[in-house]
Amino acid sequence: MITLWLILALLAIGLYGSSQVAQKIALNSLSAPNVIFLSIVQVPIYVVCLAPFLVTGLIWTLPPTAFAFGLVAATFGQLGYYAYVEAAERGPISIVGSVTAAYPVMVIVVAIAFFHESPTAVQLGGALLITCSIITLSYVHGEAEKKKPRTRDFLSICIVTLLLWGMWAIFTKMTLDRIQPLLFLGIYGLIIPPTAVGYYRLKRIGIRESIPRWSVPLIIAITATMVGNIAFFSEINAISLGPASVVFPLVASSPLVVVLLAYSFLKERMSLIEWALIALVIVGIVMVSTT
Repeated sequence: MITLWLILALLAIGLYGSSQVAQKIALNSLSAPNVIFLSIVQVPIYVVCLAPFLVTGLIWTLPPTAFAFGLVAATFGQLGYYAYVEAAERGPISIVGSVTAAYPVMVIVVAIAFFHESPTAVQLGGALLITCSIITLSYVHGEAEKKKPRTRDFLSICIVTLLLWGMWAIFTKMTLDRIQPLLFLGIYGLIIPPTAVGYYRLKRIGIRESIPRWSVPLIIAITATMVGNIAFFSEINAISLGPASVVFPLVASSPLVVVLLAYSFLKERMSLIEWALIALVIVGIVMVSTT
């Protein structure tokens, strides 16, 4: 019988993949600071999530450690996102995508060793198969774009992104074991503004300078952001209900959707190796679905 967390994870895969394709189109015209600015626009959504807990006073009854874990998790997540956008702007997507897609490995190790999760051998094998196949697929498919790095520091940013996302995933699971998913989402309303301001100060760019002009690419980027938000809500709820060692590798397979949509609508060509890797990802998804 298919479980709720699996349905939510599969929904997140489809929505993340769709939003990434739209964002890919928009980034041809927008810069990294432009894209980061859109994260500030999302703050009211997260404030709405936080509001019920502030109005009822439930937020003040939480154990301090639970709230602290949430703040740490959200901070790692936002910083990881900023680093990913910077890496994608500076270097070839083949390397950026493949390196950052490896973060679920950190989660699998920690979840089994410290969270005392016990996925079946088939589920664990499927999770590892998905992660390894997506890393390879991201590299192989990205190579076709022939994008050359403009700077040499993109690889170090990729590694930073990998570590930040790995820590985000670990602390997110620790947080969701203690508080409701809606409250955790609301915490992002507290974290996004200061991290965004820190990002712009580090870049030595004013926030006003980063506001993109109204254009078709901006409309596409806004749409991608909205779809990505729905995917994020689905992912957080899936994580709260399911095993981290399975959910994170499963959701991280969203590049599969990106490749398939690019093939269908952007007319990108697919090699036999890419088709084989896609088949392996699908096999892995079936394996982790054996709950």
